[in-house]
Amino acid sequence: MISLFTALEIPELIRSELAGLQGFEDAEWDAGWVPEENFHVTLAYIGDVEEPFAEDIDVELARIKRPGFELELKGVGAFGGKRPQILYAAVAKNPALDALAEKHMSVLRRLGVEIDGRNYTPHVTLARPRHAPLDLVQRWIAANNLYASGPFPIDRAVLFSSHKTGDGRHYEPERFYDLGPHLLP
Repeated sequence: MISLFTALEIPELIRSELAGLQGFEDAEWDAGWVPEENFHVTLAYIGDVEEPFAEDIDVELARIKRPGFELELKGVGAFGGKRPQILYAAVAKNPALDALAEKHMSVLRRLGVEIDGRNYTPHVTLARPRHAPLDLVQRWIAANNLYASGPFPIDRAVLFSSHKTGDGRHYEPERFYDLGPHLLP
């Protein structure tokens, strides 16, 4: 079995900027900061599959033809309401990203993968806090909400495998799917 998801990579400079948003009042909570090398924007979560089925997924994802585009991260937030479970950098509204994610989800559904894309909210997970006090999360959001990466190019999608490690997860790129030339806005 292999655990898979498709995603967009974040350029090294942007990853460094995002890492700068971490470390907020560390002594007061266990924020569960995500390692910089794991930053990405998920397109579709696949989950655990057998190796032969992973090959079928790869073949079908390679057939997707979409143009490249620019992406921008803008602001931060938290999922989980009064019990925040994820702190994230938000992705600015982007129809090209939405279309690519929907295409990935559509291909995977056709293959029989159960995909819940109804509430697709593109983001970069920065932390998975454990028992985070709501006031600290709100202060972190207030301190970082003006973050904006500026636009950066997206030229490919990636099929990642996810592996448990002693202190979390490690994501390994398995396949790259080049996107076509960028369309002018």
